[in-house]
Amino acid sequence: MFKVKGLIEEVQFDKDCIIYIPDGLQFIGKGRSAAVFRVLDTQKAVKIFYPEFKGLAEIEAHVYQKLNNHDYFPAFYEVGDGFLLMEYVEGITFYDCLVSGIPITEKMVVKVDEALEFACSLGLNPSDIHLKNILLTSSGQVKVIDVVRFTQEFDCPHWRDLKKAYETFYLRRYVPKKFPKFFIEFIIRLYRRRLLPI
Repeated sequence: MFKVKGLIEEVQFDKDCIIYIPDGLQFIGKGRSAAVFRVLDTQKAVKIFYPEFKGLAEIEAHVYQKLNNHDYFPAFYEVGDGFLLMEYVEGITFYDCLVSGIPITEKMVVKVDEALEFACSLGLNPSDIHLKNILLTSSGQVKVIDVVRFTQEFDCPHWRDLKKAYETFYLRRYVPKKFPKFFIEFIIRLYRRRLLPI
């Protein structure tokens, strides 16, 4: 772990922009409050929060501790100053499934429901569930990632709305299962502005 901490300390941010990544880390992706890297030659990933969001590390660690390494979520190993060390999950997001034309099956949607119901049974409040926070693993499992907002108190409609769109439009035979990114982003912008009939 000492080596990993050294790598984490070398990562440099300018607000939410990554300006330096050491050789031992491989960039995976970034969100509103953090960036995620794979620790090379391991099955571990590190989520490093941007300087202004460092305090969220402890909050998300608490959520992962409650989830207790359940199969529907990445295994959690350690929390540090502004970072989390967890299982590296090989897979593709539901967002990328849409871009690549990989069908999102009803069974996959049921698995997400089961994951969120499990979190609710622990007193958590699954929030901010979107296409980039759900993974289809290389072994065909479904995992929910980025649980930092599971402690929010308001009722988040994101997953309900995604399911409604899935059932109303996506499942129709004539609807394509592959979409260009610009189209998906356009739909997301309309949704955020509440301009969609969902």
